[in-house]
Amino acid sequence: MDLRQLGYFVSIAEHGGFAAAARARYISQSALSRQVQLLEEEIGAQLLERSSRGIMLTPAGQILLDRAGRLFKEVTQLKEDVVAEAETPSGRIVLGLTPSMRTLFAGNLVEHFLRRFPNVHLGVIEGLSHTMADSLSRGLCDVAVFIRDDAKGRALSTRKLVDEPLVIAGQSRAGLRMDTPVDVALVARHPLIVSRSNRVTTGLEKEAVRIGQPLNIIIDVQPLHLSIDLVCRGVAHMVVPFSAAVTEYEAGFISMAPIKGFDTGWVVAWPSDRKISTATMRLVEAVQSEVQALNLGERLKRATG
Repeated sequence: MDLRQLGYFVSIAEHGGFAAAARARYISQSALSRQVQLLEEEIGAQLLERSSRGIMLTPAGQILLDRAGRLFKEVTQLKEDVVAEAETPSGRIVLGLTPSMRTLFAGNLVEHFLRRFPNVHLGVIEGLSHTMADSLSRGLCDVAVFIRDDAKGRALSTRKLVDEPLVIAGQSRAGLRMDTPVDVALVARHPLIVSRSNRVTTGLEKEAVRIGQPLNIIIDVQPLHLSIDLVCRGVAHMVVPFSAAVTEYEAGFISMAPIKGFDTGWVVAWPSDRKISTATMRLVEAVQSEVQALNLGERLKRATG
């Protein structure tokens, strides 16, 4: 089907006649009539009826008009997508990551992204989840990965990356099991390493106080690698999202168990209140691709049996 002929037909329907459509399309009425005739011959059905009241659509013409509208929208979107992909992303953009996400995929992400888009100058900053959300809102970075709840109340667009449980982790001989969730009361009985500036941990603290069993926090630590090291040494247990310590868990260095009622999820986000560059969207897509490659969902299924 000739899209040009289809466009002429749509113009006739929208303008209510050949004369107005011909003026809008800068074509003679006779040429316009001939194009519609060729379209009808190709389709094998009459599309228009002339009457004293002007042009009327036949039932076949109405179906074609409805479908043509959707088709032209898809064609327009296709052109925009192709042009956007054809553009060579360039400029400076900054990515914000939490420590756990940085550990999981930042190396692969940066390597692959710069190899594909060598004209982009990429910067990376690191901080806790709510800090990265705040940095994104304030324009200190262009794309950020953080816990989904920290996007609330901000002018941000987000795409889901992964959902996962909050876990308690201890030495491998502690005997914690991913297929055996524990309650807050059990968590409260262990000496804990936490990061009080982490809002997920704050929620756990509040629940422990509510049930009358405050958490036994012996040290407040922000660096994730230090927390994991102290857990492996048997200094204390720690509370983190599953992905934060999945590598050490799979290596057998630690044991973990989900905490009942405490789940979290990660998003990649960018500003929704200002125009963003092609490079920014390519970075968003690259983050999604790298997280998918981690297969965290499948690793969680294997861990929980």
